[in-house]
Amino acid sequence: MDEILKKCIVAGVLIINREGDKVLLVKHRKLGVWIYPGGHLEDGENPLECAIRESKEETSSTFKILSADEFSISEEGAKSLPQPLIIMDEIVPYSNGPHEHFDLIYIGMAENMEFRSNDESSDCRWFNQGEIDSLETFDNVKKIIGKGFETFSRIPGKA
Repeated sequence: MDEILKKCIVAGVLIINREGDKVLLVKHRKLGVWIYPGGHLEDGENPLECAIRESKEETSSTFKILSADEFSISEEGAKSLPQPLIIMDEIVPYSNGPHEHFDLIYIGMAENMEFRSNDESSDCRWFNQGEIDSLETFDNVKKIIGKGFETFSRIPGKA
């Protein structure tokens, strides 16, 4: 019989600089790899709120969330949230056993280049597009970052 994995909803932000050529990543303390900032949903918050909170906690950076799609709805009692870049179903290999993460990854545009890491990560820094292929991380993270750069370049009205 297959083991039942712990299922978690997580969210993060791919923070890209205004020029669209660098991404802010954190070195995940538990996994030992570079990844976009993010984390687990807390009671009472939606995935967008989680992504913003976690990314600010982990980087202290300021950023604006951009929607990966121009379609939106706003009417009484119903509104759309910015579209994430991608929603992933990931098996994360934690030391206490694998977890299944449903990961909503948003695109954010940095308001400046300032950042500061916290105790959840061992490092935090900007990477340019050319450094992504040799980055110590999961292959899917490299693909998501590549798609993030591509999508960022096509989003209108970033100013």
